[in-house]
Amino acid sequence: MKKIIKFNSFICVLTICIFSFNTSISQTNTSPTQTVCAGSLSEPYLINPPNSGSTYQWSISGGGVINTGITSNQITVDWGVNPGVYTISVIETDINGCVGLPVTVEVTVNPLPTATLATNQTACFGSSVPPLTAIGANVSWYSDALLSTIVGSGNSFNTGQTSVGIYTYYVTETLNGCEGPSTPVTLEIYNVPSSPIVANQTVCFGSSIPALTAVGNNISWYSDSTLTNLVSTGTNFNTGMTAVGVYTYYVTDTDMNGCESAPSTILLEIYNVPSSPIIANQTVCFGSSIPALTAVGNNISWYTDPTLTNLVSTGTNFSTGMTAVGVYTYYVTDTDINGCESTPSTISLEIFNLPSAPLISNQTACEGSVIPNLSAIGNNVSWYSDSLLTNLIYTGNSFNTGQTTVGTYTYYVTETNSNGCESPVSLVTLTINSFNSMPITNPVSACFGANIPNLTVSGVGTSFEWYSDAALTTIVGNNSPFVHGQTNIGIYTYYVIEVSSNGCVSPAASVTLEIFSVPNTGPINHW
Repeated sequence: MKKIIKFNSFICVLTICIFSFNTSISQTNTSPTQTVCAGSLSEPYLINPPNSGSTYQWSISGGGVINTGITSNQITVDWGVNPGVYTISVIETDINGCVGLPVTVEVTVNPLPTATLATNQTACFGSSVPPLTAIGANVSWYSDALLSTIVGSGNSFNTGQTSVGIYTYYVTETLNGCEGPSTPVTLEIYNVPSSPIVANQTVCFGSSIPALTAVGNNISWYSDSTLTNLVSTGTNFNTGMTAVGVYTYYVTDTDMNGCESAPSTILLEIYNVPSSPIIANQTVCFGSSIPALTAVGNNISWYTDPTLTNLVSTGTNFSTGMTAVGVYTYYVTDTDINGCESTPSTISLEIFNLPSAPLISNQTACEGSVIPNLSAIGNNVSWYSDSLLTNLIYTGNSFNTGQTTVGTYTYYVTETNSNGCESPVSLVTLTINSFNSMPITNPVSACFGANIPNLTVSGVGTSFEWYSDAALTTIVGNNSPFVHGQTNIGIYTYYVIEVSSNGCVSPAASVTLEIFSVPNTGPINHW
């Protein structure tokens, strides 16, 4: 509202008339001393109330210029920028032409404060937005360059902005009622970058652990969801983890404005590997049916090399196809549902060589004689009565067959080595031949001094043997006739056996040779 500055009444005495009037210069302040800010434009000053029909003459001692109304009761002044104390004067001439005394007001032009020092602020969307700050006294914040809308006061101004964008404010300082020039200050809320593109990694214990990777510009890796423990930066992150477990990391991307994205969660899972398969080595003898190798597990794989590069079969059972003597080694793994392969179990198939067939000798014997044992040279000898080797009848190197009757008996003999492998069969026979019948003999007699006949025998054998004793210990001749050589008187008994072509001998037949004495005729006497 307008306040009125009043001054004393002046009485003007003229030769013709005496005038009495009141005058005042009105401004926003009624004090006879006024203050104004340097650079103020169109500051109003007026005579209030004006006298009807009067004219006015205004003047200013410096510091500004009268802009309008220099002869009216109301003027405007454009004050300059130089501070100081200046005087505005006005002289009124009334309708009668009488000139009044000057009326003055003292105006102090205060300097404007310098532009406020303020700091622009930036923030990332979603983070705490800092207040704007300015250095100065009586700080005011405006939302427009015309300073028409004040939005805050004080050195710190919380804008309340949270959305992405650039927000400009204008801040001033006021000293002695003078508001200085405005300083624009900005708050920029940056958008945050997109979260990095990541891919979880899985790996089996004992394998090479892959680095975790993220697609972005300035990647940061944290071990906690609150992003307080930074463990690495860069696109690739080697975790250093080797133990079985699930390892969780939080990955952000930071743009050129320093804004960090929301984290992407990435996992490294190190799976345990399954147990090695349960296996059993196999041994077999050459020529036998080769058994399949077996392993207990879920997803069995068979390899020929310890580096597991040559896969030869899958499944619980593996038929190797090997038939030659030797040791064949395979490496067996189990793979679980995670694709993790166990450490290999080593399994072998050993095909043993067979021992040589036993060395044997066929035997023959004569009926009624002592039947010899069959014998074989080798280790762990087995005797069978059939060629299929189903009827084992004896073990050992010497085999008493128990046979006594005439005939040919065949046996099948094998040797078994320390590996339990049985050799090819050796076939051995025992032949029991029948006896020849006793030779047919005739006793022989002769007179002493006469021609002594040889002994003769008949039979089916191929030869005959003559003995001088019943025990057949002293052979004295063979074949028939037998030249015995006896000439002396006496009875001589011989024993003869018949030998057949198979070597069997007959029972002995005795034959006697008697050489009689001749009569000893005495002298002839004459009676």
